[in-house]
Amino acid sequence: MTRSLRLFLIVCFFAFTASFIVQMLFQNLGAEKSVWGGNAGWQREIAFWYVGLAVIVLLTLRLKDPRTGFIVAVGCTCLFALLGLNHLWAFMAHPTAQF
Repeated sequence: MTRSLRLFLIVCFFAFTASFIVQMLFQNLGAEKSVWGGNAGWQREIAFWYVGLAVIVLLTLRLKDPRTGFIVAVGCTCLFALLGLNHLWAFMAHPTAQF
């Protein structure tokens, strides 16, 4: 596994871990500023997905297999792009909202 791939996966691991913490402990923070509002059940479910993703990334880092690392990195990149697209969509629908 190349150094840059390893670094990217480490960043993904910390991003998923931080997202889990925010989704579990600071749900109201996002709900107050979000055009989507808040729903504790959905927030927890999203947080649990982040745990699963963090575990996948962590195990991939431990394997040190470049092919597996590449596949997981592509999946993470796809997820980040879709999340960004969803936020862009929300911004386009509600341009005066606070983000």
